[in-house]
Amino acid sequence: MVRWSIAVLALIGLLGFHGFLPGEPPTRGQAIPLTELRWHDLNGNAMRWSDLRGSKAIVILTLSSRCPAVPRYAPRLNRLYDIYSKRGVAFIGIYPEADENLDKVRDHALRMGFRFLIVLDGAPAIARALRATHVPQAFVLSPQGRVLYSGAIDSVIKREVAQHYYLRDALDAVLNGKPVKVARTEVIGCFLSLPEDQLTSAPRVTFAEHIAPILYENCTTCHRLGDIGPFPLQTYEDAKRWAKEIKFYTQNRQMPPWKPVPGWGEFREARRLTDEQIRLIAEWVDSGMPAGDLSRAPKPPKFDKGWYFGEPDLVLEMPEPYTLDGTGGDEYRYFVIPVELPEGVAMEAIDIQPGNREVVHHANVFVDLSGTARKLDAEDPAPGYARFGGGGFIPAMMLGGWVPGMRPMRLDPGYAVLLPRKFDLVLQIHYFKRGKRETDRTRVGLYFSRAKELKPVQLVVIGNTRFVIPPGEKHYEIRARWKTPPDRPVYALAIMAHMHLIARGCEVVAHTPDGRTIPLLKIDDYDFNWQQTYFYKQPIELPPGTLIDAVGWYDNSSDNPNNPSNPPREVRYGERTYDEMFYIFLAIHDPQAKGSYLIPASL
Repeated sequence: MVRWSIAVLALIGLLGFHGFLPGEPPTRGQAIPLTELRWHDLNGNAMRWSDLRGSKAIVILTLSSRCPAVPRYAPRLNRLYDIYSKRGVAFIGIYPEADENLDKVRDHALRMGFRFLIVLDGAPAIARALRATHVPQAFVLSPQGRVLYSGAIDSVIKREVAQHYYLRDALDAVLNGKPVKVARTEVIGCFLSLPEDQLTSAPRVTFAEHIAPILYENCTTCHRLGDIGPFPLQTYEDAKRWAKEIKFYTQNRQMPPWKPVPGWGEFREARRLTDEQIRLIAEWVDSGMPAGDLSRAPKPPKFDKGWYFGEPDLVLEMPEPYTLDGTGGDEYRYFVIPVELPEGVAMEAIDIQPGNREVVHHANVFVDLSGTARKLDAEDPAPGYARFGGGGFIPAMMLGGWVPGMRPMRLDPGYAVLLPRKFDLVLQIHYFKRGKRETDRTRVGLYFSRAKELKPVQLVVIGNTRFVIPPGEKHYEIRARWKTPPDRPVYALAIMAHMHLIARGCEVVAHTPDGRTIPLLKIDDYDFNWQQTYFYKQPIELPPGTLIDAVGWYDNSSDNPNNPSNPPREVRYGERTYDEMFYIFLAIHDPQAKGSYLIPASL
């Protein structure tokens, strides 16, 4: 249930230039001083610390064949090696986890393109001596074995743009004979699991009785073989292997990834653990992950790979497969599919089937009537076109979306989206890289309504493009509003917020003429990587003249780890990485509407 890049980075202390000698680690294994250790590379060649004495500095990197953070960092690690190995810096990558073996490590290092020394035999002892806690984690040492820097490689979290380059800056300081200003940082990545690193205690909470039901109901829909979850949670061994991550990310409610604050709208398919479920998970991990009687554990759920509502009326597919590189940052890509239909076709449900669930993080489907998306597609030689903040056009309609674990949505009986006769269906896909080249060809299934009396759905775009966020501003608010028709009620069906990287949250409320306040959506920890359309359990009546008031708040300071600019810069409306947006998409039904269309309500 972990998406490694969601955690918040923070500095945790400063140490002097002379560094510190690795001491007793907080694990059960006994540490041996690093300078007394011996290890072997993947070819069986023996090495000891004295072999590194001729280096100006030594970089040791913790790695893992299981951790999804490593493929993201691989290109950066290789670039650092290319630069600093020429300046006399030795690089060693260690694979210290308990379940590594020679074949796995060889294959993984080859796929990552690592050109520096790789160590498996002896790696756990090195990790203990360094008091390593995460993967990937960087250590810079002097030839005498003193740790001059330990922690994160850089401050990249959401995008491949960092505010701080900790490892690079530490190496530059050491090579120039200067103090390392930031000698220790907190690490973002997977928790390190060393051999003999398990605790034991009386099994009051067991996997079979308590934990399996929680995981199978809330986690396995995404965390299963062949799906987007970076690791499976289908067996006891799976859960035990990732227990530290499960505890950490459920306690801070980053997993399951459900963003709406409770009490701000009642939504279908809400994925939120109870406080008791979180407590049980923590107790299970702290007591050593006891299995219990596995013969009495529930069976892992089975998943149908077919269409959820049966065969669609129309299946649309990406014009050609898209090949994704294995390493580096996430990609946002738009694929244009021309559609021509008979007059009067109405859609009541949509099902999006990723062609490769291992790399499709989420998808959204829009309608473009302007032809802009088609032009952008023609300008990009690869399938589809790349775009960060938006598709380059204002959608005439938003037909639906898909995130892992979400079942397809069908509108309530009678409600439908009246489709144009000719349009471009634009499929936005967020791709997450998994360490090897992958190919995707996602499909979209449309289900047409056969109701005699239709209730057409409209899309209200509530937004503000007139803003300037000053550099350093920690809480900048952007507001937008829309008033419903004065002579009739309308009904809210679904809602989605769209902002960029420095956004921290948003709030949408409806103020009725009689003084009532209707909460529609609140997100306290907005994450660009987890944008989703939220469908209300029941249509919400908005009386005539109701004011929809929306506000988003942004942190354009250096304290925001998601800020792509260092130092912070002035931010305006736009689609680039450094720009921002504030849009609320509200799907409604207007009883007097004769069709489905876009209602612009932007400043």
